[in-house]
Amino acid sequence: MKRIILLVLLGLLCGGFLVAGDKIGEISYMVSDATITRAGKTFKADFGTAVENYDSITTAGKGLVEVTLLPESGINGTIKVQPNSTLYIEMSSLQSGKKGSVELLSGSVSTAVKKLSPQSKFEVRSQGSVMGVRGTEFDVIASVTGDILVTCSEGRVSCEDEGGNSLFAEPGVAVERTAEGIFHDIPVRISDLETFRNTWGTEKIEAFRGNANRAIAYFAQRYLDQKTQFDRAYMALLSQKTILDKWFREDARNQIGSSIEVMREKSTIVRYLVDVRRVTRLFEPVYYRLLQLEDLHKQGYGRGPVGNNMTSAQFFTRLSNESAELKERMANIRYILKLYGQRNEGGSFLTDDFMN
Repeated sequence: MKRIILLVLLGLLCGGFLVAGDKIGEISYMVSDATITRAGKTFKADFGTAVENYDSITTAGKGLVEVTLLPESGINGTIKVQPNSTLYIEMSSLQSGKKGSVELLSGSVSTAVKKLSPQSKFEVRSQGSVMGVRGTEFDVIASVTGDILVTCSEGRVSCEDEGGNSLFAEPGVAVERTAEGIFHDIPVRISDLETFRNTWGTEKIEAFRGNANRAIAYFAQRYLDQKTQFDRAYMALLSQKTILDKWFREDARNQIGSSIEVMREKSTIVRYLVDVRRVTRLFEPVYYRLLQLEDLHKQGYGRGPVGNNMTSAQFFTRLSNESAELKERMANIRYILKLYGQRNEGGSFLTDDFMN
């Protein structure tokens, strides 16, 4: 306690103190190509690469990455990013307890949580569904059609949909939330679990092919509606350029301003961050869903009108033209959220009551 007080006093007097490390794990196994996006920049992942809070990880078609979490994260376990998947990791270290969250944007993820500290919580989020565990092995798959499947080979997983309804995935029972909002469990033999997952994914793709243009039109319209809100929220956040530039400079020096400065900056910028985070939570999954649909569209599925006087080909041309900037903006938002968390005792925007 004396050391913490001393650091705060030094911050008040000297105008800056060192930032605690943000490493939460490292890559312990990988196959083929994968990338990590951190602080707005993307680089190639490799065996032994450190994984930090708010990192996003993307695997190629044959890529696979396993992240072993550090004990300091409060979670003893691994996160395995399956081929052709994108997710990001967010950890909070609030004094009331640590909370870990994986946001699965596309593809699938496997987790093996051996043990959590008494005050810790770990969950996987995808397409509005939340899977929370205290010690188990489970897989989450986000299909191209917007359906979610949760299977469990050990332990028990609490699954909750947008309406607050809860079901449990466990050996012998899988949980599915369909794109139409149907939330139910499915009996499955433990010995057939891998075959069941593969068959489920194949069936979803086949279902999409039979109604491809309608699905593309639906997500294209959601993209167009939500992008306007996303752009507006992002530009509002950038209006706080003075604070953001100061945070970027401090991060380059591995420092944080004085406590008085931090309190003033946080109170000014927090409403912009809450707004952009809420909008991004809705918009980002739609964008990544469309990237999956684009791959199928290139194979000849779903061609036709999508509304707004556009054909599907014209829409995907527009999406392609906007993709680089969108990914950069999403990465910048996570970077700013990370900088805010460093100034908030490790706390972030993980709690739902903060977001509502």
